[in-house]
Amino acid sequence: MNASNDTPHQAGEPASGRSLFGLPADEIYLNSAYMGPLPLAVQEAGARALALRAAPWQITADDFFAPAERTRALCAQLVQTDPERVAFVPSASAGLAIVARNLQPRAGQNVVMLGEQFPSNVYVWRHWQGQGVQMRMVPAPMPPAGDTAALRERAQAWQAAVLAAIDADTALVAVEQAHWTDGTLFDLAAIACRCRAVGAAFVIDGTQTVGAMPLDVGALQPDALVVHSYKAGLSNYGLGFIVLGERFAEGRPVEDSWLMREGSERFANLVDYQDRYAAGMRRYDTSLRANPMLIQMLEAACTLLLAWQPARTREYLLAIARPAVQRLREAGFGVADEDLRAANIFGIALPTGLQPEAVRQALAARHIHVSVRGSSVRVSPHRHSEAGDLMALADAMVALRRGG
Repeated sequence: MNASNDTPHQAGEPASGRSLFGLPADEIYLNSAYMGPLPLAVQEAGARALALRAAPWQITADDFFAPAERTRALCAQLVQTDPERVAFVPSASAGLAIVARNLQPRAGQNVVMLGEQFPSNVYVWRHWQGQGVQMRMVPAPMPPAGDTAALRERAQAWQAAVLAAIDADTALVAVEQAHWTDGTLFDLAAIACRCRAVGAAFVIDGTQTVGAMPLDVGALQPDALVVHSYKAGLSNYGLGFIVLGERFAEGRPVEDSWLMREGSERFANLVDYQDRYAAGMRRYDTSLRANPMLIQMLEAACTLLLAWQPARTREYLLAIARPAVQRLREAGFGVADEDLRAANIFGIALPTGLQPEAVRQALAARHIHVSVRGSSVRVSPHRHSEAGDLMALADAMVALRRGG
């Protein structure tokens, strides 16, 4: 399959497609929401970093800092924010732990979350229940359906229910840009406005979407955006980033590393212990930012994602899926309209008679890789995907319905 034969790239847009990822020709990988495939450029960056680590006499003090600062700037550019707001974290849960440590909710307050939200953005807040804080999960008001109008009603009702759950006693609202089970998009601008009106902290988990669609932190001004980069970010497990708002400027980090202190780049003076932290949100950096494999792979991934441009990536993924989505709908499967869902994650609601896990296993036998999350078959293409991949998925699902 050739990407240029499926969906032409826009003028000036760098090439993408299977050849830039080194994926085998006989596997159709539509599961990047489980784990994003590594582009060859990211693999090569990791190999170079590993070779450097094998020769420690070549590693200088600057290698502990310069790659991190280059990558910090790229992460900031990816979500349109100031690099001074960015800190590196080893996981989404570690980033959210920073937020939880530096907030003090009162008894009688509540936390608003999405129903069936990813657990990293749930467990951390549940510790507050011992302080008398109520957990408000806002489930989808109806299950996924095969009818397009019903899917639109579902998405709109869910958004309205989230806004209605936020009140004067809300301490924090924690949501995803797109729901990890089926890609349902939420109106982050409306939620941010409501949070500001009641004084609630606003936290976004962008792990499933950042890099594959736009997210403007400067416009939204959330208190925190956390991104683990091994899914939509196409990097390795173990290093992501968090963007923190002003209320965390003088906060206390979870990890008290020497790397995050003022003047730490002067190794000869490290025994002159320093109470002051480095500038910006660097106090919250994980020491893993000094791991050459992780930081250089993240740098390479961000460079690619920025070259592809998140908005164009979304357009590309929507375009290559349209013929397949049309075929699925005609066969009785449900897929939400494009304005209601992420392009790199979407759920397929199954007609009566098909079970999600049985469908997943049947597709895997055909070397088509998807996930089941909730009651939907979750499909998650990325820049390695081509229109033929999605059509092969649609053909296989239609055949399954017909008993093939």
